[in-house]
Amino acid sequence: MRVVCAPDKLRGSLDATQAAAALAAGIRAAGGTPVEHPLADGGEGSRLTVQAALGGTVTTVDSVDALGRPLPVPVGHLDDGTALIEAAEAIGWDALAGTEPDVLRASSAGLAAPVLAAVARGARRIVVFLGGTATMDGGTGLLASLGAEVLDADGDRLRGSGADLARVHRIDLAPARQRLAGVELLVAADVTSPLFGPDGAARVFGPQKGARPDTVGLLDEGLRALSPLLTGAGPADGAGAAGGLGAALLALGADLVPGAGLIRQLTRFEERLAGADLCLTAEGKVDAGTSAGKTVRGVVDACTAAAVPCVVLGGTLSPGAELLYDHGATAVLPIGPGPRDLDTALRHGADDLTRTAYAVCRLAAVGAAARP
Repeated sequence: MRVVCAPDKLRGSLDATQAAAALAAGIRAAGGTPVEHPLADGGEGSRLTVQAALGGTVTTVDSVDALGRPLPVPVGHLDDGTALIEAAEAIGWDALAGTEPDVLRASSAGLAAPVLAAVARGARRIVVFLGGTATMDGGTGLLASLGAEVLDADGDRLRGSGADLARVHRIDLAPARQRLAGVELLVAADVTSPLFGPDGAARVFGPQKGARPDTVGLLDEGLRALSPLLTGAGPADGAGAAGGLGAALLALGADLVPGAGLIRQLTRFEERLAGADLCLTAEGKVDAGTSAGKTVRGVVDACTAAAVPCVVLGGTLSPGAELLYDHGATAVLPIGPGPRDLDTALRHGADDLTRTAYAVCRLAAVGAAARP
């Protein structure tokens, strides 16, 4: 039995590569042949996931984190001239571990150095994976560091931060666009939030980034005012990704696409799926949001199209997980043996995936043997 193991990360427990390896161990123990194919949604872990499938090289660029402190940032390079940059590796949460969140001070400026380094190296296409950032500056920090003139009402330059949003009066994007001339810019978003409004970046993600209710309102007003200054961006879905970073990249001429779909395409997932007997996919929490377009939903859709049975495994199953059955999932199962505290569940993520994959593979083999 050939089984494709195509999980996303289990946040706080396993990255996608580790999760795929754990599933594969269970498949091998059950006598099956596993095909490890970790996936991601455009957020944390996306660059590593793509390079695990396609190889390439990695260089390191001196940059700064979301609070302006020195930080080396990796840039992936594929053989076809594509550079891979993950926003979370530059301006994400991990670099701020142990630091109090400060969404007003945080800036996307640290993403500029890896982008410019990729251009200098001769990249023909740059893929920027959004998601997991600690910023809510509408991408103004990135724009300013790329050379755009982000100006206040007095004509003074702003560095770009959450606090600066209310002061932005005019933006000249021409210098930044010139530095990126001739390079295809592709942006992979893990959310479809608009830039502002009830479902916008500030109101949906601001509290997760430490913004108080009054601060959320100020940020939303700032992003609303910023929108007409970012020619080509507007309030479109995805513009609010990564604290509005999506809007800034759209204004620079980028194409914004769903991250999960792009990663399946880049890693040629459908090719690996062809001829498989079964596919296992997994994520930490399976809920109503999963069927709205996350990695797991994309796997289910691909399996349905290929007529490959697909079993979804979750660290936890919440209301709405059953919606995946409407899209063709064969089964949606928890990986844990029963109720237990979160810390214990996170520590045993790999063992639980292996045990459950073994059980599913054995059951599938029995079913296959029973068919005439």
